[in-house]
Amino acid sequence: MSEKGEIVELRDGSRALIRPIGAEDRERLREGFESASPESIFLRFLSPMPHLSSTQLRYLTAVDHDHHEALIAVDPESGQSFGTARYVRSDGDLQTADFAVGVGDRWMQLGLGTALLEALASYARAAGIVRFTGTINAENTAIRRLVNKVLGSHETRSVGYGAQEISVDLRTARAAKCTDDGS
Repeated sequence: MSEKGEIVELRDGSRALIRPIGAEDRERLREGFESASPESIFLRFLSPMPHLSSTQLRYLTAVDHDHHEALIAVDPESGQSFGTARYVRSDGDLQTADFAVGVGDRWMQLGLGTALLEALASYARAAGIVRFTGTINAENTAIRRLVNKVLGSHETRSVGYGAQEISVDLRTARAAKCTDDGS
């Protein structure tokens, strides 16, 4: 992936530019969030969330690209946001990072989640991260399928209240791009 990003072609023939997120993406991210269904928001954030606050938008877009890395997928023509992927290193173990992937409802099942997670894992490996962890809604089978497809073997464990922690060792996870159908 170049500094400007990488163009990926989705299954429907549309294209997305995947690149590091920046503070200039704040409005794009807000609009993308507001276009998501309440169910998608609940599965991603583990609670209902009617909007992103200014503080949340700042956190999600003003990243340092070291401790906190975030990628955004945008329409290369219009700049519309399609989805994001991010990791935040653990303060106690800088080789472990919490990760998340979010894809707009309209862009699901087109290969965008796959492209975002592949790119995020590549960035993480280059930064010396060896383990991804994340807290997911136990009913979010799509993220488990995505992780299995892109990275392969992973562990999950219940953390209560309908949530699970997913853990992936990036040293043994798949590194090559996926070519089969999926998300």
